[in-house]
Amino acid sequence: MNKRFFDIAMNVSKQMSFAHKFMAIIAMLSIPLLFLLVVLLIDTNSSIQKTQKEIQGIQSLEVLISTIYRIQDFRDHAVLQEVNLDNELLKFISDEKHFISTQIEQLSNTLFVQQPASNNIKSQIESIKSEWQVLNESQAVMRGGIESQFLHFDKAVLELQLLAKVITFESALIHDDSPINFYLINNFVNEVPKIYKNIGFLRAAGAYALSMPSVDSYTYHTLERLAAQTEDNIALNNYSSSHIALYLNEDSDIKDGMTGLLNSAKTLLNYTYEQILDEPEILPTWKEYLEFYSNEINIMREFDINILKYVGIQLKNRSSEQKFKFAALVIVTSLLYFIIVYFVYGIYLQLKETLSNYSQKAMALAQGDLDTRINLMSKDEFGDLAKTFNEMAEVISINHSKLVEAEKVGSLSRMITGVAHEINTPLGIIITSYSLNKSAIENLNNHYMNEELDEDDLKEFIQSSQDIEVLIDKNLNKVVNLIETFKQVNSSLNVSPQKGVELLSLIEFAYLPIEESHKDIEFTINGSECEIDTDVNLLTQVISNIIENAIEHGLKETENKQISVIVKDSDEQVHLSIQDNGKGICEGEISQIFEPFYTTGRINGKVGLGMHIVYIIVSQSLNGTIKISSEKNKFTRLDISLPKHRDDCEEIDIDLDDFI
Repeated sequence: MNKRFFDIAMNVSKQMSFAHKFMAIIAMLSIPLLFLLVVLLIDTNSSIQKTQKEIQGIQSLEVLISTIYRIQDFRDHAVLQEVNLDNELLKFISDEKHFISTQIEQLSNTLFVQQPASNNIKSQIESIKSEWQVLNESQAVMRGGIESQFLHFDKAVLELQLLAKVITFESALIHDDSPINFYLINNFVNEVPKIYKNIGFLRAAGAYALSMPSVDSYTYHTLERLAAQTEDNIALNNYSSSHIALYLNEDSDIKDGMTGLLNSAKTLLNYTYEQILDEPEILPTWKEYLEFYSNEINIMREFDINILKYVGIQLKNRSSEQKFKFAALVIVTSLLYFIIVYFVYGIYLQLKETLSNYSQKAMALAQGDLDTRINLMSKDEFGDLAKTFNEMAEVISINHSKLVEAEKVGSLSRMITGVAHEINTPLGIIITSYSLNKSAIENLNNHYMNEELDEDDLKEFIQSSQDIEVLIDKNLNKVVNLIETFKQVNSSLNVSPQKGVELLSLIEFAYLPIEESHKDIEFTINGSECEIDTDVNLLTQVISNIIENAIEHGLKETENKQISVIVKDSDEQVHLSIQDNGKGICEGEISQIFEPFYTTGRINGKVGLGMHIVYIIVSQSLNGTIKISSEKNKFTRLDISLPKHRDDCEEIDIDLDDFI
């Protein structure tokens, strides 16, 4: 949109305070906002979210139910292990174990995608896995009556059915506003599982009884009792189904399915009576009995699936209606908002322009432009903010000058203290040696004047003088080396960058002399050749110092010594990593590595300026960054980032291959 079109709104906004602007917005939005909040958010949005949550619950139950069926079948077959019927049954049980283990894991992953992973669901899934692991890993057949065995294998089924209840509760399915959905879901998770348990018990107990030479009295009475329980359960479910049918109206498929489920249960119950309990002359085989039950149970299960599909369709239809209502309300609300869009957008443009200007000024101040100021543009709180910003910039400018001076004094003080500390030791030794030599000369002179000088005294004096000479010479050289090291700190700030330096060649140039004197170290370079604008001498010094420091402190007591260099190239920067596989650095020492005069090898004559010089060169001379990371007894790595291009380069053609 053309910003000039909103000039009137922007000018009006400039004359108002920030609080008045938003008070005006609130006043203009109050009526449509109230309408939107009351009707849209409370009535429609809440309903949509609740329905979507219920749909997720149905999807989760559809995933869960196949696992329940699988473990029910496994349970009813597994209780027959004790009688060792045939290899086919044992192979079925073994194959089912493997398949169910995979299915439970897939169930867990799928539920976490479809259903919000609450603590209750997570806890229940862990209980299922725990129960199944006990069954899966158990190699022994449980001893005891058929009821004990059945209950033992039924634990995993019960945990899965409990998960179904948790899902229906947390997705609000069990509290659905529709009476049909409420009764169907309640029947699905509370009543139907009781029928399946009794029918499953009859399937397992009947096959178990038929696998014996004859049906003993205990098993006979057990079947009689189970049949009576099943009959009672069917009667209760029949009453419940009749009550639900009153709400189904024209949904004949669901009515027929509920009737069919009860009819199948009755058929199975009658089959047990006819084939076993009524003591017929010819008993079926256990396989025939098991197969008849399994076929009828599969028919019953189709109704379970249809129940979920039916409720799912009802919920999706309701969700579509709610979304249509939501869209209608949004359209009405949009029409109401259209009247005030002009002024709102004008205020937005004015705020955007002001904030953008303030952001640019703040960035300029952050980058060191202490003279930056904001022109006062409006009479609102932003005008006060601009005034405050300008006052702050003025204070920062004054304090910055004071801070720079203080930092210079502090840096000089720290450097003087460090230099004095490092030089005092060799100078003290030289002075002490001089005093000792002076005393020896006086002692020799006294012996000579008193005519007491003999050959042993002269030899002792000569030996002492020679030792003192060596000591003085050694410490004078140390002072000279210290001064040369101190000079490197200053020389590192003298930068002469060259354009288009080949980085891989420079790295080879830096480490080849070191490699020649350390044949036991494996050097590797990874990365493609790239060009960088940099000071060849300073970057070479950085790489050499880092490698030598790694050899001296990290790899000294390491076998299979390795140093690797990795180069990564991006649009604006080059990233260089140098890593060794040495003993690493303690966490407390990492923060001090780049401090001047910090070293763990002072006893060996180290000064502690090598890594400080590296830091100064990288951060100040080469305009880069450097950081160190380490893990004890594993590695130490220095990561360096340098700009690829510099504006202060000299056009010097350097071929590093001539030096390699």
